[in-house]
Amino acid sequence: MKLRLESFGELRLIDPAGKPAAFPEKGLLAICYLLDRDLREGAGSEFPRSALARFLWDSHDNSDIMANLRKTISRVQARQTQLGTELLIFTATGVRVRPDAFAGDLSELVNHDSDDALGKLRRLVTILRQDFLAGLADQSVGTRQWIAGQRDRHMAILVDALKTALPAARSREDVSLIKEAALRIFREAPDDENIRRILLDAYESEGQLEKARRLFETSKYQLESKFDIGLDVQALAEVRKIFAGGQPAQSVAMPLSDGDVRVPGPLPRLVLLPPGETDVGALPMLSEALIEDVTIGLCALNTVSVVAPHTAARIARNADRTELILRHSITYVLDTRLTDRAGNRALFVQLIHAGSDEVIWAERFSLEKYELISHRRDIARQIARELAGQVRRHETMRDSFEGNSAAYHSYLLGLRDIKRLALPDVRRSRKAFREALQHSAHFAPALSGLSRTFLVEWLLTARGDSELLGLAEDYANRAIVADPSLAAGFRELGVAKLYLGDLDESVVALKLAEELSPHYADGIASYADTLVHASRPADALAKIERAISLNPLTPTDYLWTAAGANFALGHYAEALEQISAMDDRTPADRLSAACWAMLGDMKNARIYMRKVREIYPDFDVDKWLSVVPFKEQWQKEQYRVALRKAGF
Repeated sequence: MKLRLESFGELRLIDPAGKPAAFPEKGLLAICYLLDRDLREGAGSEFPRSALARFLWDSHDNSDIMANLRKTISRVQARQTQLGTELLIFTATGVRVRPDAFAGDLSELVNHDSDDALGKLRRLVTILRQDFLAGLADQSVGTRQWIAGQRDRHMAILVDALKTALPAARSREDVSLIKEAALRIFREAPDDENIRRILLDAYESEGQLEKARRLFETSKYQLESKFDIGLDVQALAEVRKIFAGGQPAQSVAMPLSDGDVRVPGPLPRLVLLPPGETDVGALPMLSEALIEDVTIGLCALNTVSVVAPHTAARIARNADRTELILRHSITYVLDTRLTDRAGNRALFVQLIHAGSDEVIWAERFSLEKYELISHRRDIARQIARELAGQVRRHETMRDSFEGNSAAYHSYLLGLRDIKRLALPDVRRSRKAFREALQHSAHFAPALSGLSRTFLVEWLLTARGDSELLGLAEDYANRAIVADPSLAAGFRELGVAKLYLGDLDESVVALKLAEELSPHYADGIASYADTLVHASRPADALAKIERAISLNPLTPTDYLWTAAGANFALGHYAEALEQISAMDDRTPADRLSAACWAMLGDMKNARIYMRKVREIYPDFDVDKWLSVVPFKEQWQKEQYRVALRKAGF
């Protein structure tokens, strides 16, 4: 009987008698790392000693980590001599694992040809009851990133096996297995609507529907209870109705109840675009290689289809990349740009959902000469891990409604129109969101979109219509109840609370939106707007600059917020610069008039005052200031003085 390496839960080596065998922990970690690499890339290759040392210790001092590696090798070799076997083979420059010298749970994740779908799922559930390397101590940054990536990959394997096994599940024992697998996935992704549906059917078939209800409500309220922002009880009651018939209204029947099978759609396609032409020396070549490393790493996933680097490069160079992205049915785009700010060179990356132009995630990575050369693979692993997680989370949201193409189409139309700050577009957007809800009544993004239409109309009409704000708050609450993990619902609630005068609650809701989605540029922009009204214009300017960095092709409302923050700080010329960059400057005509007046240019101030009067002939300064909330009186007085000077 062979030695056995256990890596799920506690990392340990088990001897043929079934007892734990002493072995250096770094040696066992190296075995796991090299074994995983061989299983995915092909067995037998030698791994450089220097690369292994950087993985294990994360030090910039090469002599220090190589000394650590030599000590570890010495201890490993001594212990292998005592055991009478070689698990790791060391050469002068490299190291190789001997998978034939031991058995291990990591190898058992690999497909067995003899397994049927249910057999494979049963094997995976047994292995994955505990997290990979859950008990490992003294981890380097590189080790933590690798472990997190492995756990994501293991969950993806389990999800795929669960989908494959669903049609074959018939007996009570099969249903129990399906439920155990779904519960394991639910532990990592409680907001996955497909997993919720599977669990609901499984519990229902066992006559334990009440357990499912408690499980889902506990998960939902863990987030809600953390922030007391007054969720709408009536809306919550409406959402609970989806359990009345035993399953969610939009749920697709699962094989557990009537034999019908939901056929999974094609994998989402992801393209990683290399940086465009630049004059910063060798960096383009190195950064393109970095992006290719990320692409290769993502090809190991079974949750996303990655466009090959050659095609990605051609798309990046094409003048009409949007048309190519559409033609090739690409769902996600990782756009990359080289930047050079005061000699600090960096690679800026942002993940965009092609259908909605939504920026899902963005980050900036230093590309200093030696750092990029020595840490290219580390950066590649970090980007690949983030991309895998962000795409999986976003696909969970899309899966909840994309089965209904009509709802999806209506939602995207609403999203497109709401970006234009004009009343006809806002009302057209509202109609589209309502149509989406007719097809999927509890679809949270459409509920939050509907909330936004009422908020934007309230802003554009400047009539102080409290009914519009009430509707905005109501639909924001409904969106939160339908999906409390979605940042957009908290964003709209925060904006509604702002204009209702509840500034403290507004800040809390928008802070939570940012915590739920740190790269949600629209949410951060709304947070900045609230900070302007909370009489914190300097903080607001910092937030809106962060939002603009995430969404550099800047939307009009971002610039409007930036202009408002600059106005409050007395930076009137800077405010006018922001307004001049807006595609449609009409919504900011009041602010333009105020800025010109404060700069003493009464001719321009009067021009913009008349423009406002043409659209809103009954505009009244005092009435407007009575409904627009500012925490401190100085801010109201600043606007009053400016608008009076402008001729209002």
